[in-house]
Amino acid sequence: MAALAARLGLTPAHVDYLWTVVAVTADPRLHPHVEALAGPPARRGLGLSLYTEVADVDDETARALSVWLADANPLVTAGLVHLAENGPTIASAAVAASERLVRYLAGEPAPTLPVARLAAPVHVELDDDARAGLATLAGILGSDDDVVVVIEGPRGSGRRSAAALAAPEGCLSIDARATTPTRLEAALRALTAELTLSPRVPVIADIDDVLHDAAAARALAAFVGSTRGPVVLTTSGWGHDVGAGRPVVRVTWRIPDVATRTRLWMRATALSADELESLAMQYPLGPEAIRLAVASASAGDGTLSTSSLVAGVRHNIAERLSGLADRVEVRLSWDDLVLADDTLDQIRGLIARVRHRRHVLEHWGYSSKIARGIGVPALFSGPPGTGKTMVAGLIARELGLDLYQVELGQVVSKWVGETEKNLGKLFDAAQEGHALLLFDEADALFGQRSTDVKGAVDRYANLEVNYLLQRVEAFDGITILTTNLEASIDRALKRRLAAHIVFDAPDEDERIRLWQRLTSTSRAPLAHDLDAETLARDFPNMTGANIRNAALTAAYLAAAAGSPEVTQAHLVRAARAEYRSMGRVLAQPTQGSSPPRRSY
Repeated sequence: MAALAARLGLTPAHVDYLWTVVAVTADPRLHPHVEALAGPPARRGLGLSLYTEVADVDDETARALSVWLADANPLVTAGLVHLAENGPTIASAAVAASERLVRYLAGEPAPTLPVARLAAPVHVELDDDARAGLATLAGILGSDDDVVVVIEGPRGSGRRSAAALAAPEGCLSIDARATTPTRLEAALRALTAELTLSPRVPVIADIDDVLHDAAAARALAAFVGSTRGPVVLTTSGWGHDVGAGRPVVRVTWRIPDVATRTRLWMRATALSADELESLAMQYPLGPEAIRLAVASASAGDGTLSTSSLVAGVRHNIAERLSGLADRVEVRLSWDDLVLADDTLDQIRGLIARVRHRRHVLEHWGYSSKIARGIGVPALFSGPPGTGKTMVAGLIARELGLDLYQVELGQVVSKWVGETEKNLGKLFDAAQEGHALLLFDEADALFGQRSTDVKGAVDRYANLEVNYLLQRVEAFDGITILTTNLEASIDRALKRRLAAHIVFDAPDEDERIRLWQRLTSTSRAPLAHDLDAETLARDFPNMTGANIRNAALTAAYLAAAAGSPEVTQAHLVRAARAEYRSMGRVLAQPTQGSSPPRRSY
């Protein structure tokens, strides 16, 4: 109580009254006496009128206590002392202490709260950029200036730990992602109460979702405006308007460099630097994300290896991407692919760009020529069934990455701001897990922006495309977009591409190879009369996907007929059926098939 009185400027009269309110609130033996003296209103607390009578308070002190309760009392505004609205005046209002104040004065642990105490980490690994950012933070958080510090950087990169390192007395933090926007106001009230009891630098972490909700954004702005001294906000975006109404300082907090990440992995495990360096290079993770990966990998028998650590990283990214993207298992190999030599050369160039970018950008100094992200966005365009999605999977497998296909139905929302919020979660999770993101049918998201804005629908659609272009450009991973409608893709996206690979329909030689590869499996019984050249010539409009469908249908036809092998006739029947499903017609029956009952 002495510390609280000194902090809030409480007089001895204030302290006496407050102790009495706490006693009536916490001691069940006093309650019957107070109710006998004051009647039913005493059930809500101790009124000032009863206290001044029982304690024989003089007129001047009674007036001062009444003014103190009616004024902007920090105990009342923080919710540590409650005034019941059961009387027309302050003097008749019942006053009660909150459970948090009672526990604090009793020296008991706080009940479960959304507020976390952040102390400076014992072991810290910082690169040069982090040390410079920490010096800036320390200068601001060590002052009494009413300033908002926005720490911008990926989740798990150590933003809150940086604030705890820079703040002289540590921090009190709430996680905006761990509470719904409707409950944020209650969490901020709890934080206000804790700051009244124990002044520290307040940190509101991951405010990205808050900024897309009008009510939550107003609650955050009200908290920032009423809090004295520095306030820290963390966000995974850049340049967000936080509506602070006071000076704002932005500090960029990046993922540590490879050498620092290696040391972080070494501190968290007993593995050697040689074993962990490749892990550090492949996964751009911060301290918190590394801790979670190690915890996931340790579950079970506790044995750690590089493979179990990779699995730990993937477990955490899978959880965060759940509902937004599906992990795609890649079972095919490069031997199953048939493409033109020029197209294959472009694919090899894209893989080389990913595999050797650290050498080119860091060792050769080309990173200084790049304005924003070092990611690799690529566009695959061409007719359906030409192998675009298949190649995306093969690239992911070649680079040792997980392939996640974005669920557009879950990402795109009719509610304003929800699409951007979902995209933010998607890119944040993929950034940490170093996953390859596949936007299939990308024209649905990356369509041309409207130049003739006639209403809110056009305006918000343009905003979504703008946000998506910014995230693709800032993303450090690999993004592959596929489309059958190249002309529909926004021109600004094409300027940001690392590669644009056009997948043409296969020519006759390529169709021959496709027929040969898709009909010859290790165990399928094949007739000796199979003629891939005739099939490729007689069905010229088929793509790889169409030929695959026809080959599979022919196998089913042979199995249904009890045939000991797949014959040319089965393949022709299946190809004709596939051609009809494509909307194509054949004037004459092809060689190797029985004459149809009607001509197509």
